[in-house]
Parts: sequence; structure tokens; C-alpha cells
Amino acid sequence: MDDIGVRTTVPSTLAVLDISSETPARARRIADRFMRGLIPPPARETAAAVELVISELITNAVRHAGGTSCSITLSVRPEGIEVAVTDDSPVPPSERVPDFSGANGGFGWRMVCRLAHSVSVDAGTRGKTIRVLMAR
Repeated sequence: MDDIGVRTTVPSTLAVLDISSETPARARRIADRFMRGLIPPPARETAAAVELVISELITNAVRHAGGTSCSITLSVRPEGIEVAVTDDSPVPPSERVPDFSGANGGFGWRMVCRLAHSVSVDAGTRGKTIRVLMAR
């Protein structure tokens, strides 16, 4: 474990994050560090897309899951980079009508699904894990 509680086994990183307003920013920093460590590093556009997906999934965990922590796992797969976010809510995400006034969102899940090569949700009574595969 390093100084911010992240365990890295190349090519995979697991971080358990306490829920706070700072959690999405911390998750983006973890993702940035992970991707900069890959050889070869992903294209700048890919790295930005991965960070955007992570930010959205972690933000949703902070806002909607109701728990005290969540986790993020980043892994290299033959077909791309996998992002897995686990939180305490068993309720799967769903598309909402976008709110163009900016008050209620509704853009995130649609964006995640559009950026991803594939998305799966494993929900149980103790929470859920959302797995997103991003093309490298």
C-alpha cells in the first residue's frame, strides 16, 4: 500500500475510498497514476475517457449509494482497461431524462454507456459492482 491507501499489482490497482466530497477527485488521481504507469501508456483521449467514467461512477456512489465507502479497481485486460466501482447500494443505475437546466443531471449514465466498450452491473443485497471496459 502506498501513502494514499492504494494497492497496485501491475497491471491492476485497488483502492477503497471513504465517501466524501473529495472522493471523485481522489479517484481521478488514482486513475491518472495508474494509466501513467502503463507501458505503453494509453492515448491521451483514452486516459481522459477513463477518468471521466471513473469520476461519474464515483460521483454517483457518493451521491446515491448511501454508504461510508466505495472501491475502485483498475485492470488491464487484453481487450482494454477495465474500471470496476463497488458501492453499498444494490440499486442499479438507470437512464434519466437529462435536465438541461443543470439542476438534476441525467447525463452521466448515458455518457458512461456511450464511452464504454461494454458495461455490466452485478447487484446483490449488499451493494453492486459496475464494470466498464474501455478500449485502450
